[in-house]
Amino acid sequence: MSSPRLNIDQVLQTYRLPSLHPDLQPYLSEKGLHHPLVHFEWAISPRLHARLNKIYQYRKTNTARKLEPNLWQSYYPHLDVTERILKFYIEESDKPDFPERDPEYFKMVGQIWTNPESLGQSSGFLELLLGIDYGMPLSKHAHHIMTSSEQEKLTALPDELAVFRGHADPLLQGISWTLKLDVALLFAVGSPLQSSVSIGTVQKSDVIALIDRWDEDELIVLTRDVYDIETYPIDDRWCPIERIAPWQKS
Repeated sequence: MSSPRLNIDQVLQTYRLPSLHPDLQPYLSEKGLHHPLVHFEWAISPRLHARLNKIYQYRKTNTARKLEPNLWQSYYPHLDVTERILKFYIEESDKPDFPERDPEYFKMVGQIWTNPESLGQSSGFLELLLGIDYGMPLSKHAHHIMTSSEQEKLTALPDELAVFRGHADPLLQGISWTLKLDVALLFAVGSPLQSSVSIGTVQKSDVIALIDRWDEDELIVLTRDVYDIETYPIDDRWCPIERIAPWQKS
C-alpha cells in the first residue's frame, strides 16, 4: 500500500523560494548574471536561484582546480553554448544510428543536460537528444546518461516512487520529474507563467535515468508512464517570497 499523498495546499502555505546568494546579487542585471565564477546570459527567474547558488558554492570551494574535464567541455570549445548545442544536435541527428548510438553519446547527453551553461533548457531539449520527440524507441544505452553513482542511487530506490513536476506547459509535455517536492515547486512557484504542480507515481522500471549532479533528484521518465496523477494549479496566493537561505541561518 502506498503512503498517503501530501496535502499540496498546506505545503504551499509554508513554501518559500530560495533567494540568490548575496555574493551573486551585485552581479545580476537584466542581461543575466556575470560573476567571476558564474556566468549566465539569460534573464534570471527565481526558479534558477537554487541551481546558480549550488554552482557558485561548488566553484568557490574548488577555486584551486578547474571543474573536471569532460567530453562536452572539449566539444567545439570556441563556439558559444547555443551554437555548440545546435552543432552537436545537427551532427548527431544526421548519423544513421541516431538515436541508438553507443554509450559515449549518452554520456555526452548527460553532461550537456547537467552542465551549468545548459541551465534553463527545457526537457523538450532532452527529448530531442533522446529521439523521443520523433517517437523513436529509446536506445538500450540511454541509461549511460547517468554517472555510476547515479545508477547506484536509482538501483537502491524502491520499486514504486512518488514523483513531482512543476510545469507551465501542459503536463504531457516534458519528461523531467523529481523525487523532491521542493524542487518541483521551484519550477512552479518560480515560473513567470501560470503554472502547476503535479504529483504522481511511477514504477522504477519505467525510469529512464536519475540525474543528481545538482542535488535535484531529477527523474527522466515519460509522463505516460506516471499514473495516479493529481495536478494543482498555482495561483496568485502563492507569491515567491524568499526562503531562509543556508547562509542566513545562525
